Amino acid sequence: MSERIPVLVKGFDPILVSGVAGQLRPRPEVLLVDRAAGAPAGTVTIVVGDAVTDALLVLVREASTGHGRVLLVPAEIDDPALIACIGAGAGGVVPRAEATPERLVAAVTQVAGSGGVLSPRMVGRLFDQVARLQNQVLAPRGMGLTGLTDRETEVLRLVAQGFEVKEIAEKLAYSERTIKRVTHDVLNRFQLRNRAHAIAFALEGGLI
Repeated sequence: MSERIPVLVKGFDPILVSGVAGQLRPRPEVLLVDRAAGAPAGTVTIVVGDAVTDALLVLVREASTGHGRVLLVPAEIDDPALIACIGAGAGGVVPRAEATPERLVAAVTQVAGSGGVLSPRMVGRLFDQVARLQNQVLAPRGMGLTGLTDRETEVLRLVAQGFEVKEIAEKLAYSERTIKRVTHDVLNRFQLRNRAHAIAFALEGGLI
């Protein structure tokens, strides 16, 4: 039998905490740990609550700071709260209506392995959010999901391909001063140290 995954259940409502803990306690795949005793390395913290509030986000953030493995089990969650929870460090979100013992154990296992856990419906909502961000916010400003404008993308791509400032200016029909300013702005904004770092950034972003 594989090693049991340590799980710490926390929240502000003791009834909810007891309910989730009660579902997991008989399961051989997990080992409930006591908050007072100190959670061992590799613990998955399950944060439960009636709804996603600032207080619950604090719990998620604190837990993710400790060991980075957090599963949120809210009664309900809207799109802004879903994004906020992921930003706060939640590795997975399982609505309480879906939180059967089997689903919880499967989610704990995925989160423990550094995987992400979202229901297909939530994944669809996230894609909708990304599409709205691109179409309504970034595109009208000439920007993409990388946070770069079209001009910055072209300059960074050419920098990463080894072209010098004069060559880039000629290719894009800009002044050398403009190319230097754009390059400087991009390097500073993304904290890129040098040309080699810019190449790595461009590769990771799929620019080259």
